Amino acid sequence: MPSGEMPSGFLASQTPEFTLRRRGSTASRAGLREWTPMNMNHKSSLIFLGTGTSEGVPRVSCLTRDPVTCENCASAVVPGSRNRRRNTSLLLRYAHPDGRTRNIVIDTGKFFWHSAIEWFPKFKVPTIDAVVLTHAHVDASGGLDDLRDWTNNVQRSIPIFVRRLDMDALSKIFFYLVDTSKATGGGGVSRLAFTYIGDEPFEVEGLKFTPLPVWHGRPNTAFGYRFGDVAYLSDVSEIPETTAKLIEGTKLLILDALRPNRPHRSHFTLEQAIDQIRIFRPERTLLVDMTHDYNHERTNVELSKLKASDGIDVQLAYDGQLVEALDL
Repeated sequence: MPSGEMPSGFLASQTPEFTLRRRGSTASRAGLREWTPMNMNHKSSLIFLGTGTSEGVPRVSCLTRDPVTCENCASAVVPGSRNRRRNTSLLLRYAHPDGRTRNIVIDTGKFFWHSAIEWFPKFKVPTIDAVVLTHAHVDASGGLDDLRDWTNNVQRSIPIFVRRLDMDALSKIFFYLVDTSKATGGGGVSRLAFTYIGDEPFEVEGLKFTPLPVWHGRPNTAFGYRFGDVAYLSDVSEIPETTAKLIEGTKLLILDALRPNRPHRSHFTLEQAIDQIRIFRPERTLLVDMTHDYNHERTNVELSKLKASDGIDVQLAYDGQLVEALDL
């Protein structure tokens, strides 16, 4: 198993100069929380808002070649194609004990708006109760500005759970969101309530999240998360031993697998991901953060053979995929 402890001072000690909101302080407009019907027998579910890498699939450069030779990118423009991949992002629909479903998004990348306009109406998701970020790269945070649609028209603010060390980057990229007094005043910007998270478990709308610190191409780091029996590791090149212990016993593993065959300094390849699956042996694994190198259908046919040969259940995830009946 890849190993290597995180550097000391993994979480920065200084607080950026802006006001943090109280953890869990969602302020929504009157009546909004009654939009979701009460159902004490409801179960939690997951929706993959995106399963692709930073550039997404298809690549423009593949589509503008004459002739087009990339089969996967050519098929990705066909409506309903599972080769279409936006930035990796997950919507957790948490069945809260009070009967109201909470909508928690993990990462809002550059293509978040494109994901939201397709999947939120389909799955009838009107609100966002919180966003949890894995790291500050734009394929994880680039859609924070798009949250203005919700805070201008649906709810007063959205809590953002973020590592302290990522706030320096966010304060530069999204200075007008971190400090709204720096906005030009030409339009309503996203109203975001930032909350720092560290290595210790924290709660989002009553659901426990356990951070899973991983290397994302040394010296860069990212967080994965465990909630219930689900472990989510979307951007990882190496798993420290201390983190591996937190993953043990996972039933559903969602794991980075950038591309087959060719190594990458900041992501698992398909082969490295399968090695990890053989070690952790979850009941089911879904792979994410994928380039155009994968053909969804053909790759899954090959991966399905691992159930007989290795006793592991692993498949490529796809945008819009719904995983139901989770007990969290």
